[in-house]
Amino acid sequence: MAWRTAPPPADKEEAISENLESWNSMAHLHAQGSGAKFYRIDQWLAGESKLAPWEIEEMGSVGGKSLLHLQCHIGTDTLSWAREGAKVSGLDFSPNAIAEAERFAGILGIDDARFVVSRVSDAVEALAGEEFDIIYTGRGALCWLPDLGKWAQVCASLLKQDGMLYLEESTPMVNSLDVEEGPDGPRLFPKYDLFNMGPISEIGEGSYASTEADIERTTHCWEYRYDTIINALLENGFRIDFLNERDELFFAPWPEVFEPSRPNYWRLKEGHVPIPLSFTLRATRL
Repeated sequence: MAWRTAPPPADKEEAISENLESWNSMAHLHAQGSGAKFYRIDQWLAGESKLAPWEIEEMGSVGGKSLLHLQCHIGTDTLSWAREGAKVSGLDFSPNAIAEAERFAGILGIDDARFVVSRVSDAVEALAGEEFDIIYTGRGALCWLPDLGKWAQVCASLLKQDGMLYLEESTPMVNSLDVEEGPDGPRLFPKYDLFNMGPISEIGEGSYASTEADIERTTHCWEYRYDTIINALLENGFRIDFLNERDELFFAPWPEVFEPSRPNYWRLKEGHVPIPLSFTLRATRL
């Protein structure tokens, strides 16, 4: 999809409002439109899990445990955890996405799945102070949050003592890159400043799940680094259990240099030096 620079927002509230418009515009597209192929909706409804094998291994058994999925979008990952035996709740700021998640829960007959419309920053109030065994998040979620300190504080408030936070994200290295045409073909180059504290404001055409979609949207996202994530968690009463990097990614930001590696994952094509593309992190609330 094509991106061009957008005017910076007047404040964080305007940035979040425009992000909400963007995500509302994509919910139906991803669940029922041309983006459904990317999300493998037909295969998922037929029984395919949206979870990577390492997620299931690293989290361990979730049977009978309460699991909150922050920034759950259309609920496919959330409901995949329900299939693993968790009692799931999903939270997202997009009413359109939550409507699709509830529709999927009805199709699958997962009657005890709960979905809530709320910003992450308001999640404690939206969930009436409920505490969970597990918080699950990630897959392109953290970059939409302007304050990771507030995020970690919310996670700590929503987890039981000894509860688990688990996330999968693209690496900061990936987030700093873009693609350009080099003398030997497409190549990656550093473009975005990981130390920039303000939002990256852009106008995009289409969606990561459907580049040909006839939509134009303004987005504002914030860079994160490993230190900004880990320190936010440490400062809010978490113990870091592990951080693992992989050479696979849950989307293909530059199709010209990526190829499928397994359902729902991609890696760099042969001829490109492998780099860490995604990571998982597990932390325990002390």
